[in-house]
Amino acid sequence: MLRRDLIKNKIYRIIFIVLGALTVPIEWDATFFLFTLILGVLLFVSRENCIMN
Repeated sequence: MLRRDLIKNKIYRIIFIVLGALTVPIEWDATFFLFTLILGVLLFVSRENCIMN
């Protein structure tokens, strides 16, 4: 289920979602959070490596 070649996608997914979540209390707007959430979910469900070396 967890493929080793896609682990970098999972790490970047967590970084994007946390970065977006940290901006919500600063500006009290969730627009950037929603964009990073969409990108994070797409990285999570992708079956190919999206992050190159």
